[in-house]
Amino acid sequence: MSSGALPQTLRSITATKIGELSKQRALFDQRKTEIANAAAAAPDLRAKAQVLLEGVTKLKGHPNDAFDREQLDAAERDLSNLLIDDGSERAAHINIRRFLLQGQYDPSISDWALQDWISELEQEIEHLVLKHQHASFYSGLVTEWLGNLDETTSEESETGNSGRSEMHEQRATWEGYVFNKTNVDADRIHSYLDDLFTKTPLTQQALKKLCESVSRFGRDLSGRKKWFTVDVLKTVTQALLKSDLLTKDKTIILKEFMRNPAVTQEVVDVLNMRLAALDSWDWPAGEAIPLEMRRQLNGKYRVYMDEDLLDSIMFQFLGLEWSVKFREVFNAFRDSQAWYTLREHISEREKNRRRYYSIDQGPRVYSTNSVNDHRQKIYKNQYFMTQLPTSMDSGVPDYDGEESVDSALGGTQNEKQKNPLETKHSLLHLLVTESIIQSTLHGQFTAIRSDFKYFGPSLPHETILTVLSYFGVPDNWIRFFKVFLGMPMKFVQDGPNATTRVRQRGVPMSHALSDCFGEVVLFCMDYTVNRHTNGAFLYRLHDDFWFWGNEATCVKAWKAMSDFASTVGLEFNEEKTGTVQITNDNSQAPPGTFSKEQKSTDAATVLPAGDIRWGFLKLDAQQGRFIIDQEQVDNHIAELKHQLSSCKSIFAWVQAWNSYFARFFPNNFAKPAVCFGRDHIDMAISTLGRIERAVVESFTGSPSGVTDYLRKVIADRFGVHELPEGFFYFPVELGGLELANPYISLLAMREDIKQTPQGCLQRVFIEDEARYNAAKKRFEESGPNTSVVGDIYNDSDDEEARPQSSSSTNFPSLDEYRRHPETYSVPLLNAYQDLTRIPEEASIKQSPNFRGTQSSLQQKLVDDGNVKISGEWDDMSAYWRWTAELYHREMVAKYGGLAAVDREFMPLGVVKTLKEGRMRWEN
Repeated sequence: MSSGALPQTLRSITATKIGELSKQRALFDQRKTEIANAAAAAPDLRAKAQVLLEGVTKLKGHPNDAFDREQLDAAERDLSNLLIDDGSERAAHINIRRFLLQGQYDPSISDWALQDWISELEQEIEHLVLKHQHASFYSGLVTEWLGNLDETTSEESETGNSGRSEMHEQRATWEGYVFNKTNVDADRIHSYLDDLFTKTPLTQQALKKLCESVSRFGRDLSGRKKWFTVDVLKTVTQALLKSDLLTKDKTIILKEFMRNPAVTQEVVDVLNMRLAALDSWDWPAGEAIPLEMRRQLNGKYRVYMDEDLLDSIMFQFLGLEWSVKFREVFNAFRDSQAWYTLREHISEREKNRRRYYSIDQGPRVYSTNSVNDHRQKIYKNQYFMTQLPTSMDSGVPDYDGEESVDSALGGTQNEKQKNPLETKHSLLHLLVTESIIQSTLHGQFTAIRSDFKYFGPSLPHETILTVLSYFGVPDNWIRFFKVFLGMPMKFVQDGPNATTRVRQRGVPMSHALSDCFGEVVLFCMDYTVNRHTNGAFLYRLHDDFWFWGNEATCVKAWKAMSDFASTVGLEFNEEKTGTVQITNDNSQAPPGTFSKEQKSTDAATVLPAGDIRWGFLKLDAQQGRFIIDQEQVDNHIAELKHQLSSCKSIFAWVQAWNSYFARFFPNNFAKPAVCFGRDHIDMAISTLGRIERAVVESFTGSPSGVTDYLRKVIADRFGVHELPEGFFYFPVELGGLELANPYISLLAMREDIKQTPQGCLQRVFIEDEARYNAAKKRFEESGPNTSVVGDIYNDSDDEEARPQSSSSTNFPSLDEYRRHPETYSVPLLNAYQDLTRIPEEASIKQSPNFRGTQSSLQQKLVDDGNVKISGEWDDMSAYWRWTAELYHREMVAKYGGLAAVDREFMPLGVVKTLKEGRMRWEN
C-alpha cells in the first residue's frame, strides 16, 4: 500500500461506518417519535412515566429494566440485573420501575415525584438526541480531516522545486560543505592523538587495551558465518523504524516484510549474502541515492537519504554493532586510571584530623556520598557516550527527538531511562544548580556553551577514517566505511535530470553509522578536556557541549577544545557559542569559610564571546537564571500563525496547535526544576498566555482563547453551537478533540516548589552547623578515634595546639569543619539533588460530583497504553485528573455524562491512525 493510498483506505472505512450510523440515527429518530407520541397520549402522570421509562431503557439496550420481573417468562429474564452496580444509570431505572409499581397501591407516591421522574427521563432522551447529533458531527470532522489529507498528499507530490526561501538557503550551505573536500592533515591528527593518548604508561596501557579490543571485534565481525537471524532482523528493523530515516512508502513496505514469515526469512538470507561479500561492496554503478529536504518544527531543514531498503537495514545493523562496541571500550577507558577523576585537593593531615575526631560518623559515609561523587555518577550515566547504544536492543537515541503530546500530558511517569529531551532539560537544571552552589561557595561561576558548525555535513572523512584506524579498526572495515561515506547523491526536488554528485565530506542524517563516527571523533575531545582540566566534566550531547567551573579551569578547557577543533577540521558555531560569568559578592557562606577562585588574567581574550542560549532561553548573568527571549518567541508566533493558516480541517488545526503550542513552546522553555524556582514557571505561563492571545487575535480580531476561536469555526462549518469546554480538551475516546492544555502541568508542578533556590542553600549552612555540633558532642562523649595513623597537626603547630587529650577544646573549628563541602557536606549533597529535581505534578482532589459521574465509564479508557479519563481515579495521570475535574460539569450538563458520544458510534480507529502520523510542516 502506498502512502497516498492510506487516506483513501481510511476514507472508505469511515464512509462505511458513517453509513451504518445514519441507519441507526434514522431508527433512533423513529423510536423517539413513537415514544413522544405515546407519552403525550398517556392518561395520567404514572402512565406517562411508565411509557418514558420503557422507551428510554429500550433505546439504551436494556428494555427489561422497565418491567416487573414477575411479568416476564423465565426464558426472557434479564439475568444481567444481578450485576447492576449501585449508583449506575441502570440502577436508577430499576428504582423508578419499582416506585411506579408501588404507586399503584401506595398514595405516598406523589404527583411531584412522578413529574420529577418524567423530567429526568425526558432529559435522558434529550441527551441521547445530542449524542447522536454529536456522532454525526464527529464523523464530519473526521471526513473533513481525511479529505484535506488527500489534498495535502497531492500537493506534496507536486511540490517540485517550490519551497520557502530559507530551504534553498540552507540547501546551498549544506552543499557547500558536503561536496567540497576540506584540507585535513592526517599526519597532524595522528600526532595529536599520540600526544594525547601516549603521554604516560597509564594512558599507553589503556589505549593498547582499547585498540586490541576494537581490532579483535572487527576481525570477529568479518569472520562470522551468519550475521542475521529473524530475531536480529526484528531488532534492527525496530530501531530503523524509530530513526525517521525511511520514507512513508518504505516504512509501510518494511512493516509488511515483517508480518510475513516467508518474506522475513528471504530478507535474512539476502542480507547475510550481502554481508558475506562486504569486502567488495559498493554503491550501484551509475545510480544516485535520492536526497530529500524535510522541514523541522524549529524551522531548520534536514537532508535525508533514501537508499535501497536492504542497504538501510544492513547499515543500521553495522551501525548498531560498531556503536555498541565503541561505547563498551570507551566506558572501559573512562574507568581506567588513564581517566582523571574530579576531586578536591585535601591534605592527608586534614583527612586524619577528620578521622581522629570522628567528624564523619553519622547516617552516611561522606567519602562515598558527596557532591563530587554525585557529579561523577550523573556524567557517567547521562552524558558520557550516551549517543551510542548500550546494546543492539536499545537502539540509537534520537538526539533531536521530542516527546509526544500524549507523553507530555500524562504519559508513563515511571520511566527510568531519560529520553533525549529530558536529558537536555536535565543539563540545564545541572547548569543552574551548579551556578547557585559555586557562586555561593566560591564567589563566582563561569560557563561555556558551544557546538560545531554544521557538524554532520562538515565532518571530514579523513578525520573519521584516521581516528577509526588509530583506535584499531581493521583495514577492510576502513575500506568499507570510506566507500559508505563517498556515496553518489542527487536531490529528488531537481527532477529526473538532477545532477549526480559524490559526497566529499560529512555523514548522512539519521544513520547509526553516522552517530558512531561522530561519537568516536568527539571522544577525543572529551578526553583532552579531561586531561587538561584534571578531571572536570565536558557535558556533551552529540556535538552540543557545555563546560563550567571556575574561570581558570574554563580557560584551560576552551583552549583544549579549540586545539582539537583546528586539528580535526571542525569550526565552532558562533551563533551557539558563548560564555557567562556569574559573581556573588554577597556570598551566603560565613566570612572566610570559602575562598574565591583567583581570576585568570587571559580569560577575557581566550573565552568565547556571546550569550549562552538554549531553545527560547538565555542565561542572564545579572539575575543568575534563564529568562525567556521574547523576541525569539515573537518570531515563532508568526510561524505558528502561518502553519495554522495552512490547516484546512479542525483536526489538523488541533494537531498543529498541540505540537507547536502545547509541546514545542513549553519544551523550549525547559522543564521546570526546583533550581529554577517558581519565577520560571510564572514566566512560562505568562508567555504561553501571550502566545495564545496573539495567535487567536490574528484569526478573530480579538485576543480571546483558542476554544472561542474553534467554537466559532465549528459553528460556521458544521452548524454546531454551544459546545462545552470539555469537548475541546477531553480525549477522542469520549468524543472530544483532545486539545492539549500546557497550563495545567505547569501550574501543577508550581505547587511542589516550596522554597527558593537561595533558601535551599541557606538550609545547608544551618544543617552543617547542626551536624558540627552533633559531631562535637559525640567526640565529648566517646573520645577520639585512636586507630588513626599519621599526623593530625602541622609541624609548625606549637605544642599547645597539639591535642593532649580528648578535650573538646582541641576539636576543629566550625570553619575547618566546613572546608571542602563538595567532598564532605551531606546537606550540600541533599540540596544539590533537590535543586535538580523536577517538581511532582500536584494531583487535583476528586470531588463527590465527579466520583459519581466517573463510575459510568467502567474502565473504558484503560485498554490503551496512556490512561486518560477512565473509570478508575487512581489509573489517571495528574494532568487528566485536573482536566476531568475542571471540565466535567459542562459535559455532564450537556450530554448527561463524561462521554459526548458512545465509542461504537465513532470512527475511533481512523482518528488514532491519523494522530499517530508525524506532523508534516508546511514548506
